Amino acid sequence: MDECQLYSTLLELKLPWKVDRVSLDTWKKTVEIYITHEKGSKLLCPVCKKDCMVYDHLKERSWRDLDSIEFMTFIHANPPRISCPDHGIIEAVMPWTEKRSRFSLRFETRSIRMLQNMDTFNFTGIMNVSWNQAWNILERAVKRGMYRKEGHPAVIGIDEKSYRKGHKYITLVYDMVKNGVDYVAFNREKKSLDEYYKTLTEDQLSSITAVSMDMWDPFMSSTMKHVPDAGSKIVFDRFHVMKHVNEAVDSTRKKENRTLAENGITDLKGTRYIWLYASENLPDKYRKQYEELKKSDLLTGKAYSMKENIRELWNAPSMEDAGKYWESWYNWVIHSSIDAMKDVARMMKVHLDRILNYFTHRITNARAEGINSKIALIQKMAYGYRNREHLKTAIYFRCGNLQLYP
Repeated sequence: MDECQLYSTLLELKLPWKVDRVSLDTWKKTVEIYITHEKGSKLLCPVCKKDCMVYDHLKERSWRDLDSIEFMTFIHANPPRISCPDHGIIEAVMPWTEKRSRFSLRFETRSIRMLQNMDTFNFTGIMNVSWNQAWNILERAVKRGMYRKEGHPAVIGIDEKSYRKGHKYITLVYDMVKNGVDYVAFNREKKSLDEYYKTLTEDQLSSITAVSMDMWDPFMSSTMKHVPDAGSKIVFDRFHVMKHVNEAVDSTRKKENRTLAENGITDLKGTRYIWLYASENLPDKYRKQYEELKKSDLLTGKAYSMKENIRELWNAPSMEDAGKYWESWYNWVIHSSIDAMKDVARMMKVHLDRILNYFTHRITNARAEGINSKIALIQKMAYGYRNREHLKTAIYFRCGNLQLYP
C-alpha cells in the first residue's frame, strides 16, 4: 500500500474520489494531501443527492485534517461544480468536509468532542488552531444542532442568571424533560421571553403543558400573553418561593439583632447561617447553639419555625390538602407580630393559585440548578465573553442537548 492508498483508506474515500499525491515537508512538519476525482465521473448534488456531470472546477482550496503523528495535515482539492438539471450549476458534495468549512469532518468531530471537555484556550494550544478558528467550529456545531432540532419542549422552566457585574442578566428557557437549555436571551425583560414565544406556532404554544418560573412579573406577563390557559400551567418554583421566606427570616434576625444590641444583648450575633439551613441539614457545629436559641423567646426563632413549617406545604398529598395546610399556616403567620413574615405570607397569598399548581404538574426548577452550575463553570472557563454572543453560543454548545457532530 503506497501513501496515496493509505490516506484514501484513512479518509474513507470512495470512487470516484481518490488521493492523487501526498507531499511531506519535514522542515515545516506538514503533510499535504491532494485529492481529485476520476475524469468523466458523476458527483452528488448537495441538494437532491443525484449524480450529475461535472461542469468545472474552482480554485484550489485547503482543509485542515487531523495531524499525521505530529505533522500538521492539510487536504487540498479543486472543488468541482456540477450541472444539476434541477438546481443548476452548484458545488458538488465533497465527502471529507461540509460546505463553507475549512476543516475536515474528522477534525471537526474531534474538536467538538474536546471542546465539550476543556476550555477554548487549552484547545487552541493542543490542536494548533487560532481562537477564531476554534470559535468557528463552535458556532458551526451550534448552527448544525439548531437546524436539526425537532419539535419543542412541552414542559419548560424559565429562569434568569447574572452573567456580568452591573445587573447584566440572561433569560434561560429550559426543556424540563430533556434537561437542557432550549433558549437564551439577554436581559430579563418581558420582551426577552416574548421573543422565545414568538418562535413557536399557535399549535406549539397550545401544546405547552406546564411552565415553572419564579415570581418575576415580566416572565409571568409574557407567559400569560402567549400561552393559552397559562393561569393553570404556570407553577411558581418552590425553591424561589422558599428563597423569599428565607429572606424574611434573615430580615427578622437583622431587625431583632439591632434591637438586642442596643441593650447589650448579643444572642443573635454571628447566627445568620444557622437560620438559613433546613433543620435536618444543620451542621453539627451549629447544633448546640441552635438548641439553646430555640429555648429563648426570640422572634427570629419563631420566624424560623414558620419557615420550617411552610416547607411541608409541598409534601401535601393533594392540592386540596395543601390548600388547607396553607390556610392554617397563613392564619398563624398573619396573626403574629413578625412583620417580615407577614409580608411574605401576603405575597404568597397573591400568587397562591400558581404556587398550588405544583400539585397538578409536580415540577420545580431544581433540575435546572444543575444546568446553572454548568453555566457558571462555562463562565469561568476561557471562552472570552467580551462578545456576549460567545456566551450564548457556549451555553447552547454545552447545555443545549444539540446534535453537534457533522
